[in-house]
Amino acid sequence: MRTQALIGVAASLLLTASAFLPWLSLGDARLMGVPDPAGYFVAAMGVVGLGLSGAAWRDRRGAARLLLLAGLAGLTTLTVVTVTGPATIADRALAQAEAVALVDNVAMQPPPAVHLAYGVVLGLLASLVMTGVGLRAYLASPDA
Repeated sequence: MRTQALIGVAASLLLTASAFLPWLSLGDARLMGVPDPAGYFVAAMGVVGLGLSGAAWRDRRGAARLLLLAGLAGLTTLTVVTVTGPATIADRALAQAEAVALVDNVAMQPPPAVHLAYGVVLGLLASLVMTGVGLRAYLASPDA
């Protein structure tokens, strides 16, 4: 059980850290997760997972099973960001390019492409590991 809890601690730390890393890149600009409400939520789920993993490490019964919910919450949030984030940011960049072209009376320059950065990928992997640890604890419990 202690190994499971330590894996949960590591995954929770990675999930918390991923909220402060770049999630999307727009040309040379990087968009971090934390100023966005989704970034705060992912960081909060990482902190909750850290507390639950710490409680599971101290042999609190049932604490590791709740990692399943924290991992699923982080996974769902990051999946939504992965699916909708690039299109939303690309629309914003296009609107800004059109506004600059209109105000400056110049030809519109196409905005750079939007790509997923390493923070969202790290967060997805960490939340998958948290979900796996919680699922394993849930399936291994005698009252499941």
